[in-house]
Amino acid sequence: MTEIHTLIPEDAFEKDLPEGTLGAEEELWLADPESLKLAGGAQKILAGAPEGHYTGELIDCEIESNAGVHEGPEGVLEDLVSRRRYLLDEAERLGRLLGVSGTHPIGDWREQEIIDQPHYRRLEEQLGWLIKRNNTFALHTHYAVNGREKAIYLYDRLREYVPHMLALSVNSPFWQGELTDMRSSRILIFSRSIHRAGVPDPLGSWDEYTDYVDYAYRSGSIHKLGEIWWDVRPAPQIGTVELRACDAQTDPWRTGALTTLTAALCETLVEEYESGERRPIRPTREIEENKWSAQRFGMSGNFVDHDSHESIATLKVLGHWLEDLESRTKRDLSAVARILDEPTGADRQLEVYRETGSAYEVARDVVERTKSSVEG
Repeated sequence: MTEIHTLIPEDAFEKDLPEGTLGAEEELWLADPESLKLAGGAQKILAGAPEGHYTGELIDCEIESNAGVHEGPEGVLEDLVSRRRYLLDEAERLGRLLGVSGTHPIGDWREQEIIDQPHYRRLEEQLGWLIKRNNTFALHTHYAVNGREKAIYLYDRLREYVPHMLALSVNSPFWQGELTDMRSSRILIFSRSIHRAGVPDPLGSWDEYTDYVDYAYRSGSIHKLGEIWWDVRPAPQIGTVELRACDAQTDPWRTGALTTLTAALCETLVEEYESGERRPIRPTREIEENKWSAQRFGMSGNFVDHDSHESIATLKVLGHWLEDLESRTKRDLSAVARILDEPTGADRQLEVYRETGSAYEVARDVVERTKSSVEG
């Protein structure tokens, strides 16, 4: 009999870990000081970096910063800021600039070097042109869950809020030096073009999840769980549910706000599950309507109400959502309220472009703000 292997650990979501602990990763880019275009160097930085703090990504101009596990969002943010400060020093030593945004305003994917590792070479062979052009940079937030069915309920419910998280975080209006008319071109390039990405279908049960992973793994479609790139995904190897909807944030305070929001939202969903007061699981086709609006307009568009089917201003929807969360959690959501009151990262990039007429100057502004964000 052939031995059956699985990618899912036997103790998935059943480890004796504190529920509600948080983590996050942010993806950053390296650029040439003169041209401001994307430039390699991540592998050299990784070779001497503290273990566990950073990981490599598909291309040598990209590096992922990994926060540790913390009880509160403050610890997550402190980790990411200190890691960003380290990367700024290392980038300068290599003759590189460091920046954080959902896409690089003028970067050319055809000039990038894919890392010579089996995993990435396999993706290059499998996905070809699609994976080569995936020069995108995201923020991922994690919430630890105890219980398999509970984790799947959170996954199913979190899908509904992918548009909300995206609207709050849009930070990538440019692609290859071109103004895309999207507030998040990262979504356009990544989750709209690569399968096993974007808003996933609801699962309903742990068995449905394991059946899907078995289907994808035993067929040879995936070799690791990380090749499932959904906007929301269970992470059984570390016991979290992961939200992957957000563009990377130039301003760390926004990262802290989105991490806090993740915690508050997940806590309310845990309360729903444990109280037995479960709420409807929305179909993907409806969520996609709001995700498109968030991608295109950020907070300036409209969302469709799932119950009334009315079109409501996105900013109004987000405001009411925040009020509801504030009434159901003890988390301090004042930084989230600040996001609602200020221009998004995409708005800032567009403002620089209107003033200068140059995507090059947009890239320079992102670099300068990335550096100033951890100074002092």
